[in-house]
Amino acid sequence: MQNKIIKIIQDAIDNPYEFGTNDCNLIVLRMIDLINGTTTLAEREYTTVKEGIAGLNKEGWNHTGEIVEAYCDEVQHTIDGDIWLDPDNPLIMALVASGRVLGVNQDHTGFELQHKPTKGKYYRVRKQ
Repeated sequence: MQNKIIKIIQDAIDNPYEFGTNDCNLIVLRMIDLINGTTTLAEREYTTVKEGIAGLNKEGWNHTGEIVEAYCDEVQHTIDGDIWLDPDNPLIMALVASGRVLGVNQDHTGFELQHKPTKGKYYRVRKQ
């Protein structure tokens, strides 16, 4: 399982940031799918934030943060693959990797490892 978690992280780093293909919400949904042995959460088609939210709304979600809260448990001590949610914007999230988080770089063209935020909550996917 650890190798599959690292593959999700490495694939995100190796590819350009792009809504609907390689963005922070999809990476988190891929992690939830991985742990649960599904593919349905990450199978989404959108090219803008507005399109992404419209797709979530069709399924009864207001934002991706609600999916994280539905499929995960809050944790105090993190491990690789845990999920961080921004306290101010439920669409901003990151995966924990090697004691840091995989976050979007400054110019929103890709991902990079960043210091773990001290504000916000961390979650671990639970098997459904």
